[in-house]
Amino acid sequence: MSIKTRRKGRFFRSLAIGAVLVPLASLAGCSDDKPAIPPDAPGVSRSEEYSFGSATHAQDWQATRKILDQLEGRFGEKSVRVLSRNLASTTDPQAIKAYYAERLAHQAGWAEIPVSTFADRAWAFAFVSPQGDWVLAVEALNASEGAAGIVPLNILTNLDDDKGSRQ
Repeated sequence: MSIKTRRKGRFFRSLAIGAVLVPLASLAGCSDDKPAIPPDAPGVSRSEEYSFGSATHAQDWQATRKILDQLEGRFGEKSVRVLSRNLASTTDPQAIKAYYAERLAHQAGWAEIPVSTFADRAWAFAFVSPQGDWVLAVEALNASEGAAGIVPLNILTNLDDDKGSRQ
């Protein structure tokens, strides 16, 4: 076999290997994409304006601030955004937690982290990505703190977009 033939063979083998490895490498690169915020849970809705009075707003902000302080201590100051929602006061907090846990489980490796809430007036939970880079927390006032069948609920996250929250 001539040297020319061997070089051509090596060249085409390299091309074939590259044709297989390049798509695999690009797929591996895609796996590091920032996870999406799951769609809003059942019982959670959006409102054009804040639906609560000043007393409820003050309690809501205290509860949110308590969770925000804990998350910013771990993920960096001003890195966590607050997305305001309304929650039907008849919705069970455990159902909300199970919903987000199930959605994040599809993104592999998310784990719950402890967060302490604002006295007995609110509840909260948080999940962190496997590498510890991303967080999704949910905080809401107890049903007894709301009016007109709804209570304020806040999603606290450092994910960039809110595309996944639209249904």
